[in-house]
Amino acid sequence: MVGQIRDTFFFDLDGTLLPLDMDAFLEAYYIGITKRGVCESIHITDGMEMFQKAVYAMIGNDGSMTNQQAFFETLEALSGTTMEQLMPLMDDFYAGEFKTIKNCTYVEEDAVQTVKILKEKGYRLVLATQPLFPQTATNQRIEWSGLCIDDFEYISYYDNSHYCKPSPGYFTEILDKLDLSAEQCYMVGNDARDDMSAMALGFEGYLLTNHLIGEIGKVTGCKKGDYSELLNLVKNLPRI
Repeated sequence: MVGQIRDTFFFDLDGTLLPLDMDAFLEAYYIGITKRGVCESIHITDGMEMFQKAVYAMIGNDGSMTNQQAFFETLEALSGTTMEQLMPLMDDFYAGEFKTIKNCTYVEEDAVQTVKILKEKGYRLVLATQPLFPQTATNQRIEWSGLCIDDFEYISYYDNSHYCKPSPGYFTEILDKLDLSAEQCYMVGNDARDDMSAMALGFEGYLLTNHLIGEIGKVTGCKKGDYSELLNLVKNLPRI
């Protein structure tokens, strides 16, 4: 769309606004749910494998249900464990062991300042984090980043999303909800495939080179840089 003003920023969370070693995060996550007894409650020996299959069901969701429904329906089909049975354990985990994962992260002041400057300049902000988690887990990670949920107009969770990145449906669902066009938006993320897939729809991409996932050489047509370079970019953007 010629002449369209880009007035909206979509931000990834893990590895972008929240500095994160994904391998360390996942290891701590699965240790935590095992300690809480989540996997054993699903199946005495195969609970972890079934839990992971339910996560993959969310990643491959075709839009016919929410990601939350895809997760729990898959678990029930595999093990007979219902959402009602598992949710109390999951809630306990997010209120307890999950909080210790904060030790895998830190506050990146350049990222915090980037969001602050964009808000001051009048840009719309969307937290386009992979919607595999409930609100309590995502909101905690936002706090760990030094930001707050009120910094964003919209946040994707597993119960308000019917797709995951890199599916185009993930982005178009949010665009439709917020009455946006892709030509209005930037996508900032550290994942060369999942985040930069938004460019195919018309987003302008910024591939964050800190905590990079994927091959930078396979991504063309977008800006690339670290936290300080991203901060400098937004400092030079006009006010909306």
